[in-house]
Amino acid sequence: MTFSFAFAMGFSVASIPGPIIILVVTETLRKGFRAGLATMMAPVLMDAVVMIPLALFVQASLFSGRGAAVLGLIGAALLFWLGLQSIWAGARRKEEGDIPHPSSFKPTASKELPSFLKGTLIHLTSPYPYLYWGTIGSRFIQQGFEDGGLWAALVFPVGFWLGASAFTSVVIYLVARGKTLLPPNLEPLIHHVSGAVLIGSGILLALRVWQGA
Repeated sequence: MTFSFAFAMGFSVASIPGPIIILVVTETLRKGFRAGLATMMAPVLMDAVVMIPLALFVQASLFSGRGAAVLGLIGAALLFWLGLQSIWAGARRKEEGDIPHPSSFKPTASKELPSFLKGTLIHLTSPYPYLYWGTIGSRFIQQGFEDGGLWAALVFPVGFWLGASAFTSVVIYLVARGKTLLPPNLEPLIHHVSGAVLIGSGILLALRVWQGA
């Protein structure tokens, strides 16, 4: 497992339209740059203190042998599906409401939940982080530990978080400056490349599971 591989996967997953990226955009528009960063950091912290420990505990307690192989194949299928989702997102025109446009929101001064708490609640109540870290993430972390110990095990989550944060930071910067999320000619390309990375990662994971079995 290399850092660049993990970074590319994190960047690719973050580029797929979903609840977190929509929340990041709206919080940036309503409260500014810092609110967008606070929203972005919530999933990273929740992954570190909840998702990964829970996923590793479940794998160590409930899955071994064929069970672990089945879980790995489920993770590979999830990566393949995410890749297709990304390619489909790039192939079709962005529908109104998929990702908010900066001009469609106005700042608000009303009292509401802190941005970090909003990001935390969205992340904890979504099934995707549990499924992702319970299959794909935990598999790569375990492989890293087996190959090189603790530091090697940290390569995947750290690279993944930095990749996801890199994409999201670009989005926050553009939205805070009142610009569209991505240039129209660049968005489909990013989705297609991200889709290819995710599908390739799914195939790689499936091959490693097969070899291990």
